[in-house]
Amino acid sequence: MPTNETPFAQLIANNLRVGSVIYKFCDFTTPPKNKFMVVASLDPRLLILMINSEVNQFYIERGLDHFHVLVPFTDHDFLTHDSYTNCVEAHTAFDYSQMRQEVINNYNDIFKGWLTDECLESVYHAVKNNTVIRRGHQKEIITSIEQQLPHLHSAY
Repeated sequence: MPTNETPFAQLIANNLRVGSVIYKFCDFTTPPKNKFMVVASLDPRLLILMINSEVNQFYIERGLDHFHVLVPFTDHDFLTHDSYTNCVEAHTAFDYSQMRQEVINNYNDIFKGWLTDECLESVYHAVKNNTVIRRGHQKEIITSIEQQLPHLHSAY
């Protein structure tokens, strides 16, 4: 943790943890746009999973739709409709230190809240049972969510 941060900045930055939902412009999506994303791991790198309004037909046609976790808007006040966390692919598009600073500088614009524990547990199971996610990403996400939700600890 940077030592030149005020206690208030540190408190704000501590909201950036596994299960946090951030809202940020993504130039790697088609088309590039602002997206909701869930922090899936912070160590050894920041991994995020995209939150989408619906499951893309591409995943449905390939039988991968069950690796998308429902994020009900009734339980997540930052959403205006039910959405889905895509647990097929994790992204390394952002640097943790930079994201942390963005959360401090633009808290209300970037940080949106957290997935409920139930939803995060569903993400955990979708990632753990996933056969197509990159193996290193899978292990990092499983370990990170187990640390956030200790009752999930199990042998990998």
